[in-house]
Amino acid sequence: MSVPIIPEVTQEQALIDLLESIAVEETALAHLINAEAEKVQVIAEMLLTQQVDTNGTINFQKSINRMMQTIIKKEIILQFKLENVLDAMKEIKIIVHKNTVTATGIFNNVVYSDTDVAYYSYKKEQDINNPTNVQGGE
Repeated sequence: MSVPIIPEVTQEQALIDLLESIAVEETALAHLINAEAEKVQVIAEMLLTQQVDTNGTINFQKSINRMMQTIIKKEIILQFKLENVLDAMKEIKIIVHKNTVTATGIFNNVVYSDTDVAYYSYKKEQDINNPTNVQGGE
């Protein structure tokens, strides 16, 4: 087996790469959460039409709980990673800004709301007119 070739990058680029990796992981976790929500909708429909019994529903809930616990654990680790990367960026004077957006909608008389966060940075304090986009979720 050969040794992978790791390109040389600046500390600044390495930190930006870490932020991007956090964003990719957050997106993957969002897809997993959505898949679990779709499973819940299916089982709810099956309950209404009595296509599943109580034991089947309990087993299904246990499965959903295990997956959600795993996702929550991963979110906690990503939060620590994000905090460490942002602290390191401050130390080398990369200015990081945080934008938060909240969307609210109504479907079938139920109000749904979600919040997301995006980060962007300036390479150095003196380079304030040239932002570099770095997206990530919280």
